[in-house]
Order: sequence, then structure tokens, then C-alpha cells
Amino acid sequence: MKMNFAYNLLKQLRSKKDEGGFTLIELLVVIIIIGILAAIALPSFLNQANRARETEATNAIGSLNRGQQAFYLENVEYTDTAADLDVGTVENTENYGYGSQTVAQTDAGVGDSTFLVGQNAAGDDNQIAVIYATPRANLRGFAGISYVETVVQGAGADATTKSVTSGLICREVGADVEAAGIANAPGAAYPGGADPTAEDFCGGMQPVN
Repeated sequence: MKMNFAYNLLKQLRSKKDEGGFTLIELLVVIIIIGILAAIALPSFLNQANRARETEATNAIGSLNRGQQAFYLENVEYTDTAADLDVGTVENTENYGYGSQTVAQTDAGVGDSTFLVGQNAAGDDNQIAVIYATPRANLRGFAGISYVETVVQGAGADATTKSVTSGLICREVGADVEAAGIANAPGAAYPGGADPTAEDFCGGMQPVN
């Protein structure tokens, strides 16, 4: 009888302990662990969110560059007006303003949807066109550059030259992001040298691969 009573008592005590829940110390440990994980993961999450918003700018500038290339094939020059390109309406969005000026981030939504146009290395007009995507706060700025380069085919007496239109996207480096506008943005000036690279065109910005 006593053995049976002791067994039932131990069983009851064990059941109560199992139903007792967490102690205050255990809860504090769990909260601290969650806080540490959040502190590690949150910056990465915010960074990925910003990169997703920046995709808007690269897509828009890529379309504008392709539009300029098509326009050049028909007119042998670039246009300074986005409306002349068959790429739809270039709208200023909640993330970027598109235009010929690198305005302050507070004015990013008032881009004029126009391009800077300039001369090529030979001094011919309307052979390079630049448009900026000025961001709102905490995003990187972008520049789209359409330009004409001369390609030599063959050698010696059989050598021929032809003009090829190309498009390039430049991205502001993270350390240069500031409220005043796009830092080190390239203008519509054709780089010097016989064979300028993407880095030459982007200047202080980075080419987007």
C-alpha cells in the first residue's frame, strides 16, 4: 500500500513539474538569443531590400540604353529626350528620379527624363548620351551611358572600320552614397585614349557587369 502511494506521489510530482513551464532565467536567455540573432540578421535583410529597389534603376537604364542604340541605328546620333525612344514612359518613382542632372536625394523624384549628349573622340556631336538615376535616401545612384566606338576589322590594306553603338551602366560605390546627389558621376565627355574601357567611361563609379 505504502509503495503504491509513494509511486503515485512521485508520478504526480513529476507531472506537475512537466507542466510548470519556463523559469524567468530561461525566458531571459531565450530573449537574449533572439536579440543577438536579430542584430546579426537585420542589417543583411535591409541590405537585400535596398538591392531589390536598386534593380528598378538598372532595369530602367538598361531599357533606355537599348532605346538609344536603336535610335542611333536609324538616325546616326543619340537623342537628348527619353520620349523619342520606344521604351515607354520614363517615370520618376518613389525610389529614383531619371534625368540629365544629379540632383539632391530630396529632389530625386523630379528628374526631367532627358539625357546629356556630347561629342565622340573625333568631335562629332550627339555621339554619347548619359542619363542619371538619382536615388532617394540610402540607395546608390546609377548612370546609363550610350556611346559609339570605332572597331577596326582586318589588317593592312584590307583593314576596315565601322562604328558600333554600345550601352553601359555605372553604379555609385557604397561609400559615396550621400544626400547631396550622385558622387563622382560621369558626364557626357568621351574618355581619351584609343580604346577606352568601361572604367574609363564610368569614372569614379563602378561598371555594372
